[in-house]
Amino acid sequence: MTGTLLSLTLAMLLADGETRIESTPRKPHPFAPSLPELTEDEEKGLDETIDRFMQYDIGRLRGQAGLKARQDFERLGPEAIPALIRGLNRAANINDSCPVTVIARKLGRMLGSTQDVKLLQYARDEIGSGVGPTVHGAVIQDLRLGVALRRNVLVRAGVKEMTPGTKPPHLMTTDELATAVGSQRGPRQKQLLIELARRPGDDPISALGTAAASYERDVQQLARTLLLQNLMRQQAPVVKQKLKDDRVEVRLAAARVAISRNLPVAGDFIDQLNDEDDNVRELAHQALVRGAQGYDFGPRKSASKEERETAAAKWRAWYTRQGGR
Repeated sequence: MTGTLLSLTLAMLLADGETRIESTPRKPHPFAPSLPELTEDEEKGLDETIDRFMQYDIGRLRGQAGLKARQDFERLGPEAIPALIRGLNRAANINDSCPVTVIARKLGRMLGSTQDVKLLQYARDEIGSGVGPTVHGAVIQDLRLGVALRRNVLVRAGVKEMTPGTKPPHLMTTDELATAVGSQRGPRQKQLLIELARRPGDDPISALGTAAASYERDVQQLARTLLLQNLMRQQAPVVKQKLKDDRVEVRLAAARVAISRNLPVAGDFIDQLNDEDDNVRELAHQALVRGAQGYDFGPRKSASKEERETAAAKWRAWYTRQGGR
C-alpha cells in the first residue's frame, strides 16, 4: 500500500467535518440517492467555488480573496461531491497543479462517511474520467481504490442501495433523527446516531442515552461512545445538569465527563450516592474518594438504603468543612 493510499484510506475512516447546509426537500440525485439534485446554476456555482480554490492553492489568488476562496472550499458539504470530482479531474490534467491532493483528501473524508452504495459506484466511475497521462495518476488511482474498498465493505455488511427519496441524515431535522433512530436497525441506525451526536441541544443527548441502553451490543457501544463525545463538547453547567438526568446512561456519561474534566461537582456526586442505579452510585463514590485524598466514608457497593444515607451525610459534613455548600 502506497503512502498516498494509506493516508486516503485513513481519511475515509474519519467522520466528515465539513459544514452542511440544511435545505428544503428536493429530488434525489439520479446517480446518488443520498444527495439532492442541484440546478444547473447551483452546479455552476460549485464549479466556480472549486476553481477559485485551485487558483488560491497554486498562488494565483491571494489576500482576502484567496482567504475567502479557501474558506468557501472548506465549507463545501456532501452535495458538492459531483462538483469536487469534476474539479479533481480538471486539476489532474494540469500537471503542476497541487490542489489534486487536497481535493482528493476532502473527497476521501466525504465518501468515507457515506452509506450510499450507489454514490460510491458513481464516484469510482467518475474519478479520473477524461484525465490523460498525469503526474497525479497515483493519487487518482489510490482514491478510486479507496472508494471501491469502502463500497465492498458496505456490500459485505449487507448495506443495500438507498431507496430514491430516502432523506440522508445530514438533511434531517433533529426531531426527525431522534424519531427515526428508534425505528431503524443496522447500518442506517448507526448512521443516524452519528449524525444525531453532532447536533446541539437536549434531544440528541436524550436519544443517545436511550440508544445506549439498547439490547444490541454494537448499537449500545456506539451510542455510549457518541454520548461521551457529545457531553465532552458541552459547557460545565450542561454536564452538571445531566448528572440528574432521568436516563441512567446519561447520568453515567455525565459523571465520567465530569471526572475527566475535573469539574467541581462533588456535591452532585454526594447526591448520586443515593442513585437508584448501582453503577452510578459506585462511580460517584470512587470520584469522591479520589477527590478526598484518602478519606472514604463509603458506602459499600452492597450497602443498604440506610447505610447509603449515613455515608452521604458524612460526605456532606466533610464537603462543608472543605468550603462546599
